[in-house]
Amino acid sequence: MNISELWAENADFVLRVCERFVKNPAMAKDIRQEVFFKILSSTETFKDQSAVKTWLYSITYHCCVDYFRTRRKQKQIEEEWLLQGGLFLRDSQYPVWTVGKASEMPCPISQLFIELVFGEGWTTDEISAVFGFSKKYVNKKIQDGIDQLQNSI
Repeated sequence: MNISELWAENADFVLRVCERFVKNPAMAKDIRQEVFFKILSSTETFKDQSAVKTWLYSITYHCCVDYFRTRRKQKQIEEEWLLQGGLFLRDSQYPVWTVGKASEMPCPISQLFIELVFGEGWTTDEISAVFGFSKKYVNKKIQDGIDQLQNSI
């Protein structure tokens, strides 16, 4: 099975399925990339016991479910940090973000990451390492914050 042909014939189908689940076009594209990465690493598992679209739908469905699981887990972490009264750098008691300031924006995590990247010169790798979030999550929160700032102008 040729991955290029599979992409050409099914990329739109996979994207439509992702968009139905996540309701976010940008995230749907990211999940579609994950789907095809999984397909690339597991083409030997397809045994012609079902239609290709059925196989693709199954993989796409599971990638969407994984997205929601990750999202729920990261939301719980955000809420836990906010309930503590502020976000602290690992191994430090110096607060980088307080709840009072966080209330100025809808997403304090996005604001924090934007301040660290643009104000302090941190990289997304550094933010990921210090706060324990995935790089993908950090990038998403930065983009969300940029969108919030652009919408407020």
